[in-house]
Amino acid sequence: MNIVVRLLSVSLPFLILLPFGIGLWLKNQPDRNDFHYFFYGYLSALALSFYFAMRATRDIVRPLRSLLGRIRTFPREVQNSDGTSPVPEIAQVVRSTDDFMERLRTQVTDLTVEKDLLGSMLNGLHEGVICLDREGTIVFQNQTMQTDIVEPAAVGKPYFKVVKSSELLEYIRESLKRDPLQPNPEPFEFSRPGAHLTATFSSVVFQGMPQLFLVIVHDDTQEFNTRRLREDFLQNASHELKTPITSIRGYAETLLYRTEDPQKAGFLSAVLRNVERMERLIEDMLTISKIESRSFPFQPEKLNLHEYMHRIADLVNGFLRRKEQTLNVKIAPDVQYLVADPLLLEHLLINLLDNASRYSPEGGAVTVQFYSEGKRIRIDVIDEGPGVPREFREKVFERFFRADRNRSRAEGGSGLGLSIVRQITRIHGGTVSVLEGPDSGARFSVSLPG
Repeated sequence: MNIVVRLLSVSLPFLILLPFGIGLWLKNQPDRNDFHYFFYGYLSALALSFYFAMRATRDIVRPLRSLLGRIRTFPREVQNSDGTSPVPEIAQVVRSTDDFMERLRTQVTDLTVEKDLLGSMLNGLHEGVICLDREGTIVFQNQTMQTDIVEPAAVGKPYFKVVKSSELLEYIRESLKRDPLQPNPEPFEFSRPGAHLTATFSSVVFQGMPQLFLVIVHDDTQEFNTRRLREDFLQNASHELKTPITSIRGYAETLLYRTEDPQKAGFLSAVLRNVERMERLIEDMLTISKIESRSFPFQPEKLNLHEYMHRIADLVNGFLRRKEQTLNVKIAPDVQYLVADPLLLEHLLINLLDNASRYSPEGGAVTVQFYSEGKRIRIDVIDEGPGVPREFREKVFERFFRADRNRSRAEGGSGLGLSIVRQITRIHGGTVSVLEGPDSGARFSVSLPG
């Protein structure tokens, strides 16, 4: 039926216009047979009309119809049985479309392989994974996700209908309300009978808009139990060690004050120095254990930096005075306040200043600078020591790492101060690094949210 319609549509102009042309021609002929000429002329016009219609169907309609069939069956490949059109424009359209579909078919195949590979990788993880779209509908759920946390076969359903854990549900709801361009929220810890879990939330942003959201649930029950055992051990060990250490300090101080023998006084002074070192080590071990277990309360508040640093200066004055060092505090005019936990920030600054004092020479200076860096506040602690070699700048924040073991032991450091600094910085959502000082020495730089 379509072919007939096309033939009539092409033939109609000839059938209408040609009789008028023949009539005008006959009108000017001296000897004419009107019916004879008109009849044969009309048949000729009709034959020409059908001829052009067939040519149009063969050269234009059939290639386009074949192309349309291949588009409808895409990405399945269908052989073109009608060949190409002799019309250059139509042939170019067919070739360009075929080339485009071939490239697109290759891309679809690659994406399918990558999707299957990604699905296999996610299903092989020990962590449970669910993926949500912007409407909150689950589009993927791996096989590891525990059924008592998220219902099985949850794909295609809203997350609030399939997430069984009320704590995880609230965490997802609050995370979805956050600005996707902001850093991802902190890992969320929650429990269920006999297990301790950690959930992380991350956004997949494309062209400034979130497209997908990933929720990963990790079962860290074993790590949690190990951590609790370690904390209990450290607390019990510190309690048991403090009593004999206090006794040793008392006896050593009593004997030191009563002896006049220089050799005995030297031995007793060495005993006291090692007692102080053991006390610092125990305190640092307890502090970092509390910080890592999050049992240390995190209560940020708005701090006036001038008043706060005046209090810090009083606390560090003791070990600075022993080496006749000075403390320089520089606060930029546009940085007057900082939102942080005052007790944790105190631990951070004291550890950095103590580290700077140990490595700076006697009579030197330790500098603390506060200045803004975009939407963040940067704290620099600068010493006048030998600096930190480039190959050790990442390792200095590890527990008990010493770039110069002999000097560190002579200075009496516990090896945990910088590790405490890194943990406190992470709790505040910041970063810490060590760079070269402006003149010499090291510059420990802490970047915190403003």
